[in-house]
Amino acid sequence: MSDTKEAIAGLLAVALPMWVRAQDDVDRDLRNNRLDLRDLENELRACCNHGAMVRAKLPIAQDAGVGLALSNPKAVTPEIIPTSTPLGRPAIGDDTVSDYKWPPRVGTYTAHGAVSDTGELTRLFLALAFQEVRAWIEGFTLSSPPSPSATAQIFSASRSLSSVLSGLNLSRSEYVSAWSQLFNAGLQAIGTPTIGSINAGNNVASVASVSGATFTNRAMRVRISASSIGNINASTDVAVVTFSKPYNASPAVVGSNGLQAINVTTNGFTIQLTNAIGIGDSRDFSILVGV
Repeated sequence: MSDTKEAIAGLLAVALPMWVRAQDDVDRDLRNNRLDLRDLENELRACCNHGAMVRAKLPIAQDAGVGLALSNPKAVTPEIIPTSTPLGRPAIGDDTVSDYKWPPRVGTYTAHGAVSDTGELTRLFLALAFQEVRAWIEGFTLSSPPSPSATAQIFSASRSLSSVLSGLNLSRSEYVSAWSQLFNAGLQAIGTPTIGSINAGNNVASVASVSGATFTNRAMRVRISASSIGNINASTDVAVVTFSKPYNASPAVVGSNGLQAINVTTNGFTIQLTNAIGIGDSRDFSILVGV
């Protein structure tokens, strides 16, 4: 063998094992990469098939997210100079009532999650972000957890309200009138009216509420007593009643046994009698006040 062939043979004897080892390293790395990719694929498949992921991609769940996203006050991407106008609050009108269905109508979305058409829950979750809805829900909560019996009471009150309302057929203006009367009546019951300007010159000894009887801005039971020196003459001022809270409009005042109200205002009225009360006598009267 020539010197050249011997040199080449020597190089091959040294290089071949090195090449084999290098190829083994490459094959091992490729095999490990394939295993890593397989594990990653399994993880991704498990993630995509997870119940939470599947439910999140349901149109009804996306509707809720879109409704909240509409309330987002900031731009999705930062801007060097803000140019977008402030977010306007969408109006939710009466026309939405006829749209309610069960199950709720869901929105339409593209394969990439873009919104083609919103669903019913989009409007609901948008409304949940409004100030008055948040104030109502948060204000309805208690400072501490209710007991089971208290929870049952709240449920019964809510169910009873919906049961009553479902049987009515009132217009919006009629409901406004009903709510106004309810709250105005409740407010008028707050506090106690006062009796003043007792006409001693007409022999009025006292005008006072009857002990244990109703005495509010809406209903009163009063006792009028004559002095020991003379009668309380008819058709003369006896006393002035002042409401604890003024009415929005002058109310109607009706008395019993000949008691009549004159000079009626939103703040009060004057008592007169159609029949005299004798010396030292007392007489009880009922008074009803309403708008």
